[in-house]
Amino acid sequence: MVFNVESLLKGNIPNKFNDKIFWYATKVEINKKEINIFIDNDNLFTFDNVDINITKISELLNIKQDSNQKLNNVLISSGSFLFINEKLAVTQRELTTKFDPGFWTTPAGRCDRTILDTALKETIEEIEIIQNNKILYPEIAQNFVNKTKDVIFYDTSFSNSKIPINTTKVKLFLDNNLVQECYSWFYFSKEVNTIEFRIPIFTTLDEQSLQFRNPEFGTPTGLKTIDELKSMQCVPALKKLIEEIINGK
Repeated sequence: MVFNVESLLKGNIPNKFNDKIFWYATKVEINKKEINIFIDNDNLFTFDNVDINITKISELLNIKQDSNQKLNNVLISSGSFLFINEKLAVTQRELTTKFDPGFWTTPAGRCDRTILDTALKETIEEIEIIQNNKILYPEIAQNFVNKTKDVIFYDTSFSNSKIPINTTKVKLFLDNNLVQECYSWFYFSKEVNTIEFRIPIFTTLDEQSLQFRNPEFGTPTGLKTIDELKSMQCVPALKKLIEEIINGK
């Protein structure tokens, strides 16, 4: 079995390794206009308890970076900021997790797909929106939904919101070949040596008929205003977003 980034992105790695094997960047260049992410085809990593002869996550967590403008051997995560009626969809982390137990967060996970694809996958996995006994999904996420399900797709947009979110063009390179371009908010967490991307998604729905749940972890999930989130325990990336929105008003 060949374990490399290309196989991972194409879905050619057995299902038993889902959410256990990810890729990381050998180099990330950050400037005012864009972020360039460079990954080599053989640069995968996995958790310490998975018996595969590739880089373990503990080997990358403790790397010290000299500058936020150029990062080396850094972990990558992606997720979304899903705004419904200008309220943010958030979910609570499990109390048993190592980092930020019980803190409020938005859907996100380490990249085992491209930045945009990972963001959509994590949103569907961690925040389920139910209306009249039917699950709603973002229109842009149709490729990740079993077509045999009876589902409704709600309209989404990457812009045209009153909420100010600073996004940057992100270019992803695999062996120096451009794989994807997208616009994303980002935050570098020194604590876990991870550059975190969040794709903004905005939509309008009838809140009175909506229900929310986290199908992956079963933790409390719902909509919160920015003012409500100010007084809640939130993960660092979400705290950073709240500060930016408040300062932008």
